[in-house]
Amino acid sequence: KATVSVLYWSPFILFVSLAMARSLLPPIGDVVSEWIKHDIPSFDVGGLVVGEKENTAVFWGKSTMVTAGYPFVEEIFKYVGCKVTWFVEEGTLVEGSGSNKIRLGEVTGPVYRVLQGERTALEVLTRCSAVAYQTHLAVKIAKEHGWKGRIAATRKTTPGTFRLVEKYGVLVGGGDTHRYSLSAMTMLKDNHVDAAGGITAAVHQAKRAGGFSMKVEVEARNPDEAHEACRAGADVVMLDNFTPATLAQHALQFKKAYPHVIFEVSGGITHKTVSTYLIDGLDILSMGCLTHGPPSVDVSLKIKKPSKL
Repeated sequence: KATVSVLYWSPFILFVSLAMARSLLPPIGDVVSEWIKHDIPSFDVGGLVVGEKENTAVFWGKSTMVTAGYPFVEEIFKYVGCKVTWFVEEGTLVEGSGSNKIRLGEVTGPVYRVLQGERTALEVLTRCSAVAYQTHLAVKIAKEHGWKGRIAATRKTTPGTFRLVEKYGVLVGGGDTHRYSLSAMTMLKDNHVDAAGGITAAVHQAKRAGGFSMKVEVEARNPDEAHEACRAGADVVMLDNFTPATLAQHALQFKKAYPHVIFEVSGGITHKTVSTYLIDGLDILSMGCLTHGPPSVDVSLKIKKPSKL
């Protein structure tokens, strides 16, 4: 039996249900077809061996995870002519193990087609569920400490179309995706600032080029740079690699002086240290570890063996 946990949804997050989270996705048929074509560029001799007879395979969860990635899995098997049925809702905290396997769902179709979609589907399901679980853990810590800001991911994701899977996992886990690409928000990091000749010059140029609709975020390496970024017109200021002690000294002062600015803290924050960064005055706490290296979760897909008469 699956262990269900009510996930914490930050009040700042605009969607209120997983159904709405799904609706954020673009059409993913082309993305899925690209994945399948990469996995089956030519003949599939294994498919010939198993044949076309219809069969059913079961998804077994064998570790602790937050189930995520269902829309992608469904689209993968739809592409190869199969149908998925879920027994555990997406966004559920399950506590599986090798001795306590959780029946997450099943897929039915011609057996060679089921196996053609198997590996791609499992890669998506396990990665997305791992991201969702790590995000859930971080959001849970923030909730337990009564912090009112948002736990966010970063742009440290798998390049290409798989980024969408990882960002979706963050949403299912209750987190904020942060910007999706370089075009989603202008972020002026240390290299931008140094190359442009300073924070003020960089912000002004970015504002002129991006127009009224494009937010500008500035990475500040110390309190003086944070002040300069705010005065220059930054919409968001990232307090990068600030220690908890420095944040405790300055964060609330920043927020009182510049209440219209969003203040983000980032830089090597992990689940072990996140509680020390949950400080008043900060709006966003971003964690690269949510997507660039979450511990894997264990899900298998097993064909039901035909009964022997």
